[in-house]
Amino acid sequence: MFLGSYLYTLIFSPLELLFEFIFSIANKLTGNIGVSIGFLSLTVNLLCLPLYNRADKLQAEERDIQAKMAHAVKHIKKKFKGDERFFMLQEYYRINHYKPIYALKSSFSLLLQIPFFIAAYNLLSNMKSFQGMPFGFISDLGKEDAMFMIGNFPVNVLPILMTLINIVSGIIYTKGHPLKAKIQVYGLAAVFLVLLYHSPSGLVFYWLLNNVFSLAKNIVYKTKKPKIVLYSIFAVAGVI
Repeated sequence: MFLGSYLYTLIFSPLELLFEFIFSIANKLTGNIGVSIGFLSLTVNLLCLPLYNRADKLQAEERDIQAKMAHAVKHIKKKFKGDERFFMLQEYYRINHYKPIYALKSSFSLLLQIPFFIAAYNLLSNMKSFQGMPFGFISDLGKEDAMFMIGNFPVNVLPILMTLINIVSGIIYTKGHPLKAKIQVYGLAAVFLVLLYHSPSGLVFYWLLNNVFSLAKNIVYKTKKPKIVLYSIFAVAGVI
């Protein structure tokens, strides 16, 4: 309990205050809740861009090392068992100046998202100014969008759209990556869908915009002709 409170005070609370400050400034300037959410998303993503770029480099380095050692590690696991396998792997890692804990680098991007998600969730899911406020096709930013119903089950378009964008972004980002990395990305998209499906539209809209920013970043960094891809996506979005 003490550890959780300490982490909240040290990490999450300052992030919440930063988010609230940015949102308040944007709302004073624009007078529009939806536009302010967009401004918050864009500002946070721009501030975090150096961190995400560094995380991508660490992940790329880890993938290269894993690929370099893969053949030898596979051979050791095939030829040896039990303690002998363990010590052989430890010795091989030592020779290559590698420690198994370095594998956490491949999850650094995921770990980086956690404090920002928790801070945004705590702030935006309880934002009183969202209550009763419409924006575009969203009738109330303080409630789930519930565009239509199937029986008694609300079909929320925003979290579904958010997940589709996340998956497309993941396909681009994980091109050429091992299956483990792809499962991690798609699994995370599914987790966010479950967590945010019944959340207030304002919060889901914020995270949807984060995914749009991530998609644009992946297109610029990962595709050979980013302008053509971006123009195509904007054209499709415009038609829709």
